[in-house]
Amino acid sequence: MKAFAIASRRQTVCARGMSEGRDRPWIVYALIAANVAVFVVEIARGLDPIRPDVPGMVELGASYPPLTLGGEWWRLGSSMFLHFGILHLAMNMLCLYQVRAVELVFGRVGFFAIYLLAGLGGGIAILLVSGNVVAAGASGAVFGAYGAFGTKLVLHRSQFAPDAWRNTMRRLATFLGLNIAIGLTASGVSLAGHVGGLIVGVAVAAALLAGDRRAQGRSGARDGRGRAPGRVVRALAQIAIGLALTAVAVLVIHPAPDTGPVLRHFDAVERIVKAKANAAIAQYQERAISAAEVTAILDRDVIAPYRQLRDELQATTDVPSRLRPLFARLIELVAARLVAYDAFKAFAAEPDPARQAALFEVYTQRNDDVANRVDGLEAELRRLTP
Repeated sequence: MKAFAIASRRQTVCARGMSEGRDRPWIVYALIAANVAVFVVEIARGLDPIRPDVPGMVELGASYPPLTLGGEWWRLGSSMFLHFGILHLAMNMLCLYQVRAVELVFGRVGFFAIYLLAGLGGGIAILLVSGNVVAAGASGAVFGAYGAFGTKLVLHRSQFAPDAWRNTMRRLATFLGLNIAIGLTASGVSLAGHVGGLIVGVAVAAALLAGDRRAQGRSGARDGRGRAPGRVVRALAQIAIGLALTAVAVLVIHPAPDTGPVLRHFDAVERIVKAKANAAIAQYQERAISAAEVTAILDRDVIAPYRQLRDELQATTDVPSRLRPLFARLIELVAARLVAYDAFKAFAAEPDPARQAALFEVYTQRNDDVANRVDGLEAELRRLTP
């Protein structure tokens, strides 16, 4: 997307140079550097730079509702600097860089207030509506900056050249619409975090602009850079109010039931028990073990753990509504695995070669059914399992 530009009757605020004066978006640069530095820490801690695992992200400070609302409130802040892979980081930092003109419009402290409070607001929105989802990223804060940008354009439209205003609004609307559409359709993208950050960014920007208008009306003066007096104080007051509201939200929001333990158990069974099953079946097919031996291994080391897992999943009734379809799919997958392993046992126990061929075909069909059910589940579990 092309850099946003605001053409004013008196000045041009351009994303290529901020202005013809001395101003530079130092807060934007510092935030980009901080996000990149934290990503380097992620890699140094052994996380995959393309697709880091969820437990590792939680360990580093990603927001997980049972922890965030259980006393580890600081995760709302730390999660703003963590990213699920280099692409996630690059997209957020590119979008932040593109909207750096907002720092000139609202001042350094004002921009920091917008960024910080929008990021916290996005995190609170996720806690409210997204269930026990592990969340990280600067998206809420970045969306807040774009919301502030739009607020300035809407409230002060008369200050800008009509063509520049229309072009910029069109680009802004395209950016927001595209990202909201992605949030509605893509797995792993938090629409709540985006919209929450956007709303808070609009609110903080509107409050700052209203304060500027009142201050200028009282004094009739502006500072050396054309800004209403007292802007820094008002921005700091916004930060204080926002932090207080965040603290209240953390205290009053009740976390959804923690489904993490049962999801971790499912993940362990899928990795460990499935490997044992595959090894036993391979040994039988290589004639290294007998039909009786493979049946005993499957009964003891595979079917019994999967039945225990099935019972645990079925007994987990206190599941957030958002996760109920996932739990239903997990139960169906475990049931399908049990059917497939029973089919293999029947194949191995059959002495008649003709009958055995037919039973192996049944096992193959059951195994294909399992593979179809697994499709898409792994990515969903990686996102949800702390």
